[in-house]
Amino acid sequence: MASVSSTVNSWSENLNTPQLVRDLGLQDHYPHKLLLVSMREVSWGKLYDCKPTRPEDLPWRFLQRILSANSLARNPEWPPAQSLEDKKDDVEDFNDFFEVKGPGDSGINPLDIIAAIFLCADHSLQQELMLKMSLCQLALPFLLPEGHSYPRDKVREPMEGPGVTLLLWAMRPIVKMWCPQSPTGNSPVVEMPIVTATVPTVSFLRLGRCTVSKSKLLNLTLSQSQLQQNIFLHSGMECGNVPRRISDGMAEISWYLPSGKSNTDIFPEAAAFINLRGDAETYQGHTRFLAKVSAALFIFIDVIGEKEREFLTSLAQSPAKLFLIVNTYISEQHITPGQVKKLFKDLKLQPQQCIVRTNVNEAKLVEKLRFQIKQVILMRDRDQSFLNLEQMGDIARESGIQVDEHQPEIQRAKDLTKILGSLDPADITGYKKRVLPFHGEPWQGLTKVEKEKSRMKLRGDRTTEKYNHELDQDKKIIREAQLRQSLSEEMQIFIDHLTCPGGDDRAISLQWLKLMLDSKSREIMAGLRRDYKELSKDSKQKVKELKDMDQKMTDSSLGLEHFMRELGQVYELSVTQHNIKQQTQIHPHVLQLPGVAAELLLDGFPLELIDGDVSNVPVSWITAVLEAVAEKVARASRVFVLTVIGVQSTGKSTLLNTMFCLRFAVSSGRCTRGAYMQLMKVTGSLAEVLGCDFILVIDTEGLRAPELATLTDSYEHDNELATFVVGLSNITLVNIGMENIAEMKDILQIVVHSLLRMKLTGKRPKCIFVHQNVGDVSAHDHNLRGRQKLLEQLDKMTEAAAKLEKVEGVTFRDVMDYDADKDNWYIPGLWQGTPPMAAVNTGYSEHVFQLKKSLIQCLLKGKLEQGAFTIPDFTKWMTGLWEQVKHENCIFSFQNSLVAEAYNQLSVKYKDWEWELRKFTHSWGNEAENRVNNASGDLNLLLQTLEHEIRMEINKREGETLDKLKALFESGADNVQLMEKYREEFKLSISSLCRRLQDDSMQRCKDAVNRRVGLQEVDASWNKSHKKIEQQVKELLLKCKGANQVLGDEELQTAFGKMWQDTLSQLDYQPCRERNIELEIEKLLRENTATQGRVINEMLKRKPLCKQGSQCFQIEGKHINTTWMRRAKTVSMSANQSDVIQAAIITQSLELECHQWISDITKMDMDYDNRYCIELLNIIQEKINNISHPNFTMSEEFRAEFKLHLCGYAVPRFQDMQTRFIQKHDPRQRLENMKGQYFDLFRDIYSEQDENQRQAERFAQSCFLPALRDATLKALSVNIVDDMKQNDRESKYSLRNNFTVALLVHLKQRDTFDDYHRYITDLENLAKDWLHHQVIDHCKTQRDGESTFTRLAKGILTQITGKAKEIVEDAVMHNFAGNVQSFLDMFVEKLKTRISMPKDEMKLVLFHSDGDGKKWAEAVLPSIEEVEQRLLSEVTGWDVQAKIEELSIKPRDELFKGLFNCTKKCPFCGVFCDSETPVHSQHSCKQHRPEGLNGNRWIDSERLVTDVSTPSVTGKGSFTNQRLKSQRLVTDVCAALVAGNASFSNNDTNGECKPYKDYQTVNDYYKSWIIQREISAQAASYWKKVFYTYNKQFAGKYGVKPAVIDEAWNIDWDVVRGDLNKTYNTNIQSW
Repeated sequence: MASVSSTVNSWSENLNTPQLVRDLGLQDHYPHKLLLVSMREVSWGKLYDCKPTRPEDLPWRFLQRILSANSLARNPEWPPAQSLEDKKDDVEDFNDFFEVKGPGDSGINPLDIIAAIFLCADHSLQQELMLKMSLCQLALPFLLPEGHSYPRDKVREPMEGPGVTLLLWAMRPIVKMWCPQSPTGNSPVVEMPIVTATVPTVSFLRLGRCTVSKSKLLNLTLSQSQLQQNIFLHSGMECGNVPRRISDGMAEISWYLPSGKSNTDIFPEAAAFINLRGDAETYQGHTRFLAKVSAALFIFIDVIGEKEREFLTSLAQSPAKLFLIVNTYISEQHITPGQVKKLFKDLKLQPQQCIVRTNVNEAKLVEKLRFQIKQVILMRDRDQSFLNLEQMGDIARESGIQVDEHQPEIQRAKDLTKILGSLDPADITGYKKRVLPFHGEPWQGLTKVEKEKSRMKLRGDRTTEKYNHELDQDKKIIREAQLRQSLSEEMQIFIDHLTCPGGDDRAISLQWLKLMLDSKSREIMAGLRRDYKELSKDSKQKVKELKDMDQKMTDSSLGLEHFMRELGQVYELSVTQHNIKQQTQIHPHVLQLPGVAAELLLDGFPLELIDGDVSNVPVSWITAVLEAVAEKVARASRVFVLTVIGVQSTGKSTLLNTMFCLRFAVSSGRCTRGAYMQLMKVTGSLAEVLGCDFILVIDTEGLRAPELATLTDSYEHDNELATFVVGLSNITLVNIGMENIAEMKDILQIVVHSLLRMKLTGKRPKCIFVHQNVGDVSAHDHNLRGRQKLLEQLDKMTEAAAKLEKVEGVTFRDVMDYDADKDNWYIPGLWQGTPPMAAVNTGYSEHVFQLKKSLIQCLLKGKLEQGAFTIPDFTKWMTGLWEQVKHENCIFSFQNSLVAEAYNQLSVKYKDWEWELRKFTHSWGNEAENRVNNASGDLNLLLQTLEHEIRMEINKREGETLDKLKALFESGADNVQLMEKYREEFKLSISSLCRRLQDDSMQRCKDAVNRRVGLQEVDASWNKSHKKIEQQVKELLLKCKGANQVLGDEELQTAFGKMWQDTLSQLDYQPCRERNIELEIEKLLRENTATQGRVINEMLKRKPLCKQGSQCFQIEGKHINTTWMRRAKTVSMSANQSDVIQAAIITQSLELECHQWISDITKMDMDYDNRYCIELLNIIQEKINNISHPNFTMSEEFRAEFKLHLCGYAVPRFQDMQTRFIQKHDPRQRLENMKGQYFDLFRDIYSEQDENQRQAERFAQSCFLPALRDATLKALSVNIVDDMKQNDRESKYSLRNNFTVALLVHLKQRDTFDDYHRYITDLENLAKDWLHHQVIDHCKTQRDGESTFTRLAKGILTQITGKAKEIVEDAVMHNFAGNVQSFLDMFVEKLKTRISMPKDEMKLVLFHSDGDGKKWAEAVLPSIEEVEQRLLSEVTGWDVQAKIEELSIKPRDELFKGLFNCTKKCPFCGVFCDSETPVHSQHSCKQHRPEGLNGNRWIDSERLVTDVSTPSVTGKGSFTNQRLKSQRLVTDVCAALVAGNASFSNNDTNGECKPYKDYQTVNDYYKSWIIQREISAQAASYWKKVFYTYNKQFAGKYGVKPAVIDEAWNIDWDVVRGDLNKTYNTNIQSW
């Protein structure tokens, strides 16, 4: 045999690519280079079923159709038939009918196309082709020729050339099921791989030329008369008459499989039928092989000559029974009865072995054939041994015929199956426990612990922390038990094989393993299913038995997925130990496993996503695999997700396999359990248009599975599965079998729940309803009413689901973009005929193909609406989604790390836009104030102009910002589609911000104008006096210059002093009027507190208003109203005193805020106005209204006394404000302040010094320098904030959550009780103080030898002085023609938005300045440069902290405004809403905390509460006196309470007991809050640790006894850090 192989190999090496393969354009794929994975690729070309236009199109047309299970795949439809309409009525054209066509003109025989494709296909594709052809009941290539043409009259010996290859490996995956009429064993159904099925084989040959179509006759023999099947291609079919070029010598095989019904079955037993193409005499080697393996040979013969006689004689020695089909009905070369008789005698045949065709009645001939075949089939009863295909393969090798399965790479790959050597089909459970110890029971135990840890349904009376600790211990025990297990020898071999370098045989090895596992599992599962069927007849009485049987079926099922699960568990365990405990890995190659699994996934192997046996996702394993995929295909690769869900056994897997040529299991022992995923690559321009590189297809376990129907949590299981896969998907196919309406309603309800939950997350998957088994061609039109009814049902289900999810007014179209016409597909039944001989219905495959095209169109539309995830993002989404599904946390408050990331990214954009708007309004406001201060005309007209300007500017910028938001959502940026639910909130927030900034800017303009108007009276008086002074100075100058002698300085000073005193005495001076501020404020206070006049009178009798605010406000019991529940239960004053203490803390914070506001007002250069007092009273009222505490409210008496107290505090400060204003703006005082400057000017003019130089210096020093200094300080605040934001990599000055994390880290670093307590009770002021220190630290940061503060100040200075110098230089360069006043007017006009010139000093500069403007400009330029250098030097020496305190706009306040968008607090624990936008429909926060931190305690106890609830909380949904009186305090937080069964009662509920989970039904405020459901309250670990550490200090602060806190709250700070990172999606590296 060795010599035979060497001869064959050397011969094959010399062969070139067959010409036909070249003609078909397959030369690049020959031999065996055409891969299955390439056929799964999705491209535009595979979405159109276009007819071929050239020979090169034929193989791809066949592949596309057959892989879609289209039975018409063999019809090439090329060349196209010429239409008769194209023919002319010309006699000469009749010659065309008789013209002999060339070989290529008449087309290519389909068998040649099939042979060429199999010669080019790799092993995997060959198997897939065999599977699909078998489904279509098309004959399969059994013996495949090598592809080279030979003369038809040449007789080929067995050893000549490579001959043919027996495709055993290609057929090995085919599994058939049939019902023999004489069943053996206990089951009437036989299910087994066809290659191992021992059935009689009947071969059909022809000897010489034959006028009878052997293939057609064979088709008639195997088909029912009412449904003829073209199993074998024959000459009467399209292109079947075209001469074969490479397929002669091919032997095709097909099987007849009975259904067990004697009235319809043609044969009682299964049988194989082989059809040899070509003359048997030409292919004698093939014929002799078939004679060895067949039970019977049916030989068609038209001529009996010596050559035929000799050949038949040689066949007579074979074990096969010979039958001759003699054709006597031909016009020439009749076969005489004598010839037949002599032949039969020589061959020793019986007369019944001759079938004579004497007429054209084929029915009679078929009847005779069937009779003889039936006799052959029944030979089994006479101990006739039949062969299976495996045995035929051995015989083929002995006969010199190649067998694909005997090739070295396939035999080498088979070595992996040695790991099944110890497998006993009767003890699969034992094998799994021994060989696969890491999953199974341990994995199931871990799953139960993880889900219970998430849900805590069995907690009982144990505290959350204690129970959580117990579960952690259980998990630890399971993991330790796993660690004690050693890796089995079989698994070591398995891992070694998968991870060995250059694993080209890996796919074949896994296929071997899968096939053998399925086969062994099938053996045991058949019996178990039979037992299960018996038990299910009495399911109500045998619930436990059914459950046990289902578990037994689960335990007895063994497939490749179990080995892959074991890989996942080995990896998870190894990685966990490797990362946390640094222990030795279970296997040295364990870290390579995700990469191996990724390669398998990319090669087309399904990967288990959800373990159906335990209903869990191995998150670490799946994440690692997908990360490995991302690394292999580029992390930026994007993926769309397509999922199918539906009732069990409705053909979901078949639908996906047919649509995309996938390999989801359809019958390997039982239906799909869990969920599996496969990747398909998107190629060509379609990838660019779709915006994705892969489509991930997920096949799921059937809902409402009968084997789960008896389990109490089956509905929960279905909901978990549906929510998870719908949440992962861009498109979900809802597969509906029309035969079961009740089950259809069940599945629709589950789907609607899932869709509604996803809508609440911001993700809107598309659902398409696939109605299967609809045969009517007009089903879509006739089911219009049915679709309407379906929509009505969906609306009802949505309404019902929405009630459960506590959402109102939702219809199905609100949940999903649903088009009743486009989103309902009607698919005909899968089979045409009755299985097992039924072929796939052509209508089924064609409809599925159209559905595939529609899905791609949906994805194209989805790209615009949602976009595809990158693979890492999909991994994050999947991880977060499963975490929430485990927590049963999809209602209301579903969160996900990917959603959080997308929200943060959008928030960062919004904060950038917000700051740009704020920065603009600050800059514009400064400019507007300068314009008002520099204005000399009508101020009211200027105010109108400014208001119009800001309105137009804000509207313009609002539009631009909204356009940016729109562009962001339409850009397809990463995961922006998840933010669709927040889109309107961000849009409204932008509009709201713009309106607020517009109003603030307008108010700022009004204030500036009011300041100018307020000064008009004193300015008018001063101007009058100023003119008088100027006139007297001028007269004195004339008088002195007219003197005969030159006056010295003393004489000039004496003369000037006398003039000054005389002039002032002559002025009509009206001093500023002082108002009685105390009286005016008292009047306003009494009007504001009219209902509490008695309280005001009593307080003012004790001390006047101006003395009221001299000390801190003291809270007393009368100032708070405790809730009725507290009054009913409180038993000691100490408990009430705790409320007083808490109220005092709140009031102290409020008082400090009001003090700060008063301080900011009184620093302004303004006279007192009553509007300041009115605004103060309104602020106090608003602050008191915002006080929210579950135990008390502030009394009306408090409101009156507190307002009185703060008004008293304000009176002396407003009086000081008035005094300063009068002193600064009194006309006489202003003149006195300028006396020295007037004298200097008088002296300079008298002494005739360089007037331009002196005036220019005076202008620079007295006017420009102070204006420049003020402008610098004015702009510095915004520049500091801008610089901080630009250098804020952590976004702690932009995003509220990042700011919170930074502040919590700061508190931990300081780690003092007072800081923690202040955070809880006075967060706003603490935040401002921290921000203030951050501002100072930032400004003091040194770079290149100077501080940030100095750098920013210098930048403002140089910018303004640069502009000023540019104006002056331009005037000099262009020969300014005006005088000095004209120049200064021009100078001020051009800088009017930058600086505000002091008017008094400007008048002095203009005194006696009527010289040349250009010369004056030349003189002033050096002075400006001198001022610049002076201020730059001055800035360097500024005290940073002191200057920051002086800034009119505090940087900390600007930072605070962008961070605290909402002041609403959780109704339970009092934490602030941490929304990033000011406009939001619902409040939420990421981190709730124990309520005891606020001072709350049990009603009749003096111990602190470690619960977030109100004092009336109970644990079981009702009041429990024993628990209320207990000294042991609960350790839950509100996030845990809303996920549990506890109840609460307070004033808001009017004493009614409300379950926490229904808290949103209390009132609108409660409804506005979303409290994340987290039974373990992991997010609160920071505050648990703080409470545990400072329990006694908190108790002492609130005047109660310490809480009883579980030791589990003593959490390690590193664990707390990890929890914070998870909660806020951040990355704190260390404390």
